[in-house]
Amino acid sequence: MYEINKKRLINTFTELVRIPSPSWHEKEVIEYITGYLKMLKIRYRKLKCGNSYNIYASTSGGGKGKTVLFSAHMDTVVPCENVEPLITDKRISSNGKTILGSDDKAAIAMFLEALHYLKENRIKFGPVELIFSCAEEVGLCGIKGFDMSLVKSRLAFIFDSGGRVGKIVLKAPYHSIIDIFLYGKAAHAGIEPEKGINAIKVLSEVISEIPGGRIDNETSVNVGIISGGRATNIVAEEAYCKLEVRSISNVKLKLIEKTIKEKLKMITARHGAKYGFKRNLEYNGFSIGKNDKISVITQEAMKKIGIKPEFEISGGGSDTNILNGAGIKAINLSCGMNKVHSCSEYILIKDLLKGTELVLSIIETVNE
Repeated sequence: MYEINKKRLINTFTELVRIPSPSWHEKEVIEYITGYLKMLKIRYRKLKCGNSYNIYASTSGGGKGKTVLFSAHMDTVVPCENVEPLITDKRISSNGKTILGSDDKAAIAMFLEALHYLKENRIKFGPVELIFSCAEEVGLCGIKGFDMSLVKSRLAFIFDSGGRVGKIVLKAPYHSIIDIFLYGKAAHAGIEPEKGINAIKVLSEVISEIPGGRIDNETSVNVGIISGGRATNIVAEEAYCKLEVRSISNVKLKLIEKTIKEKLKMITARHGAKYGFKRNLEYNGFSIGKNDKISVITQEAMKKIGIKPEFEISGGGSDTNILNGAGIKAINLSCGMNKVHSCSEYILIKDLLKGTELVLSIIETVNE
């Protein structure tokens, strides 16, 4: 349906992945994107966010209709220095020493190529907005710091999910972070250990008794950081751990958090220790029905270009969570990335092409 310039698309993608852009250090990739937007004569703004910038771009397209928003993040996980993409007839992969960076530079390449296609073919289209966010990989910081009042669209399509192009994320979790501080009592470990209260031992008991791992098909808990003590000859006076709780259900999330706090209170009281408990909601979850407007538009756009929609529930968060929380109906779609956050990462060229076609099909479908 759309004759995508395959060579140019691959070139744009490989140029992007060769640019190192760890979280908060997106300067060079920002320069690349803004340079491309200038070439296409698309308006953009760099918006300060922490130690970096978000990019907001918009174009009228010369046509009438509803505004549609596309979003992708610019940062990648590490190792992302000296990326050397290996290109075959079917796929593009890392050389095994670094990540590839298709998360989320595949989406960026798709957006830029789709707009390039429309401009060079002088095709009129409805208004399009673009958000390229920074520091997504370290807690969705870029989109959290984005000025949502700039956005006119009520429909947003985020290309930041894995697997073949055609996957639609209908649900993603609520996500909270909990810090637990354990306070015991110091004593000499050799002379009078019985006079101490070992905070590390108490905390280990807490961790062993709270829910952990996969709780059910919607919920998980993970203790990710633990520390404590000062020396082997001192009964540890303090210990600390950081954990996360995720659930598609906010009710389940709160029940798990309540259980953790009750266990903490009971166990510390039993040992005569004290505790601190700090909870922070990283982001809200979202749930979209198959028959919701944005889902129907997505399915129709996919069917036009021969893609079979496939629905899934995600255990991870994305900028989609924040956009939905801001009152913008947002959906997360696959951009074809595989084995992300690893040095075995790759993307199929057919997915890179299909993803670009999908961007164009969405622009067309929104205003039918």
